Amino acid sequence: MRRVLFGVLFGVLLGVVACHESTASVERGSAEILGTISRDLPAVDSDKARLALVQDAWRREQRFRDAVDPGHLFRATRVEQEEIDHELWTADELYQLGGQIFTLEHTPAHGFGGAHGPTLRRFHLGARGGPDAYACTSCHWRGGLGGAGDAADNAMLLGDGLHQSTTLARNPPALAGIGVREQLAVEMNAQLAAVRDDAITAAAAAGHGVRSKLESKGVGFGYITARTDGTIDTSEIEGLDHDLVIKPFGRKGTLASIRDAAEGELLVHHGMQSTHLVEHADALRIGPDGGADPDGDGIANEIVEGQVTALVAFLALLEVPQEEIPGGGPYFATLWARGRLDFETFGCATCHSPTLVMDDAAYRLPHRDGGPVLELDLASDGATPRIAIEADGTAMVRVYSDFKRHRMGDALAESRGHDGAAADEYITPPLWGVARSRPYLHDGRAPTLEDAILLHGGEAQASRDAYAALDDAGRGPLRVFLTSLVRATRLVTP
Repeated sequence: MRRVLFGVLFGVLLGVVACHESTASVERGSAEILGTISRDLPAVDSDKARLALVQDAWRREQRFRDAVDPGHLFRATRVEQEEIDHELWTADELYQLGGQIFTLEHTPAHGFGGAHGPTLRRFHLGARGGPDAYACTSCHWRGGLGGAGDAADNAMLLGDGLHQSTTLARNPPALAGIGVREQLAVEMNAQLAAVRDDAITAAAAAGHGVRSKLESKGVGFGYITARTDGTIDTSEIEGLDHDLVIKPFGRKGTLASIRDAAEGELLVHHGMQSTHLVEHADALRIGPDGGADPDGDGIANEIVEGQVTALVAFLALLEVPQEEIPGGGPYFATLWARGRLDFETFGCATCHSPTLVMDDAAYRLPHRDGGPVLELDLASDGATPRIAIEADGTAMVRVYSDFKRHRMGDALAESRGHDGAAADEYITPPLWGVARSRPYLHDGRAPTLEDAILLHGGEAQASRDAYAALDDAGRGPLRVFLTSLVRATRLVTP
């Protein structure tokens, strides 16, 4: 059945170019499309090169097909949620389909932009955004598909549409491993909720307030005090919203899920509105015209729910970053080992926690209308390399983050706070893959890892000062260690 669906989605479009092709030829074409976004990483460099050339050849061919039938590939991604609900798409097929959406260049014929603004807007207009990019890959490219962006790719968010001084600059983050990050946050949120519920129960039984430590996976978030009436005093919470929900995405830690982030990015960067946002978001986000086309561009149903699900599946199944001990003999290996020790000694690991334990490898995407939950296995469905499951069913995730907000001092403070986070408050960015995600910090102001370290302040001041006190030779080991935090090697064609 899935084979038939791909024949319907892609084979018909291939027939526009060559209507005399046989059924077998159409099936081969759809199989080629399935293989254009690689999931399994070849072990041999020659195989990586061959795969990169195949992908490049496919992209070149699409230019000709799009010249004959503009928008054909976008239309081919218009999968309906009901097909996914009935398991007509495997996890691998959803990954491939979501990857095509991620790499597509959107046009006004798809719904790009809106009727009430310029085609492109460098400085965003409030919650409506730009648009400021034609494709996700316009900004997420460094180090491979779903990578970080350069300083020129910064998004200038939440401004007046005209002046840079009104915006908040955000450098595109690397996306590898974000499915694992969301799953860790889901588990931590469940543990924090259990602390709250137990405190409420204990307070009711004791007849007086009960103060409990908020802690999950070894990370402390301060304290809560449960009152006898079932309410909670949240004044002692640290680095977390008062709803006790860790939001692992966004530089300030303001987005709880990949789906929230993906829909928001489609909207503000491309002007592409999901059917869910059209139904539920306010006019300040989606436009003043109301109805099925609130941005007034003449295009309804710009992004359907099935496309959102496929895009989330692709992002959730991106590979996990790696640690690569340097070669070249014992010299660099010794520096690496010393740098790993310095990372602990200087106190970097206090916030950039090297390891968090993930209890369950199942990534679950709830259905918005009460239908079946989409479940993906992060240990087997994802792109390689994946997380490794231990004998007890858990996974040791080398993420280098505590998923907590921290005050970073005046040097990194912005002109204003955002969505409940203070002007100088940011969630600890995961350091896995950091060597392939320059520039650094929330706005890309740091061109090197050393620049980023030296700009730390606030809660990280002591760690920064310990590093700054060393001469250049003394700083070298930590730089070598951080340079070992990479993505798996892939060959990429432009």
